[in-house]
Amino acid sequence: MRVLVVSGFLGAGKTTFIQELARRTGRDFVVYENEYGQADIDAQVLSQTDELSVWESTENCICCSGKQDFAASVLTIANTLDPEYLVVEPTGVARLSSVLENVDQVSYERISLLAPLVIVDAVAWERQRERFSDIYLDQVATAPVVVLSKVQHAGPGQAAAARAWVAERNPAARIVDVPYGQLPDEFFSALLEHDLDPDRAAARPDAAPAEDEFESLSLAGVSLPTENHLLWFLDALVAGVFGEVVRAKGLLPCGGQWLRFDVVDRAWSVTGAEPPAEGEKDGALAVFIGPEVRRPWLRETLLPLVRDAVAAGHAEAALDDAGDYHGEHHGGHHDHHHHHHE
Repeated sequence: MRVLVVSGFLGAGKTTFIQELARRTGRDFVVYENEYGQADIDAQVLSQTDELSVWESTENCICCSGKQDFAASVLTIANTLDPEYLVVEPTGVARLSSVLENVDQVSYERISLLAPLVIVDAVAWERQRERFSDIYLDQVATAPVVVLSKVQHAGPGQAAAARAWVAERNPAARIVDVPYGQLPDEFFSALLEHDLDPDRAAARPDAAPAEDEFESLSLAGVSLPTENHLLWFLDALVAGVFGEVVRAKGLLPCGGQWLRFDVVDRAWSVTGAEPPAEGEKDGALAVFIGPEVRRPWLRETLLPLVRDAVAAGHAEAALDDAGDYHGEHHGGHHDHHHHHHE
């Protein structure tokens, strides 16, 4: 089993890249999806791709507190599913150097590490690397391949500036800065063929100790009365009303339709979505990640039970009963709307 780690900061587009990798190569692989909280929305998206089997982990970050579980999971996948390839998608705040160190612990003749890659958001990279420089620098400096995502949405000079910054921090890296549709199939196939260079592995930065820089809130049973309520909520979210939230995503009913929202830094998008199948676990979900997440306000806005109780003056009891999976501290069909908040 060969292991490919696809790293990248929160919202960089790791899940989208893995879907493209599966489509272009047609290879048999399992995806190890490591997410915050228990609302693993990306795993739902990946599981809709025919070529993929998804192994979910939502308890701990695999670069720090969950590393023993991660090692055990890799061995279990190798011994039970025995795929040709395992694609590991760490949470966006994982240090790539730490993830590779943990894969090394279980590498032997049947498990080998491919050259990892990092996805860098060509639109949001400047604010992210300034605000979260330690994580960002570790990911970029460690990866032999750096893929710029969303280049077709970047402003004048943004992608070129991102490329120059990456080249300065990691001169040996191969930098890819064209839309995925313009990349040949051979590019994706090669990612599954090149082992990590031992010299490069030895030169990677020492894994830094984990720090509790982020917290998360996962909510089940979320809803809003109308689509306009969702648009107002997202504008307020990126403006900082609900705290410093750098990544959010969700699937929820808004009146008579189901919508999926996605928030990265100060930009949000909304797409149409199919309602969950009857009897499907979880259903309406939302997750929020950032240095400061104002939990009571989010519950009050998104959970019908809490909204009704607040209106009736019984907010405290409702918050105790709300459908919040748990908060943690941690080291569609067509686009309806896109919005950038300056």
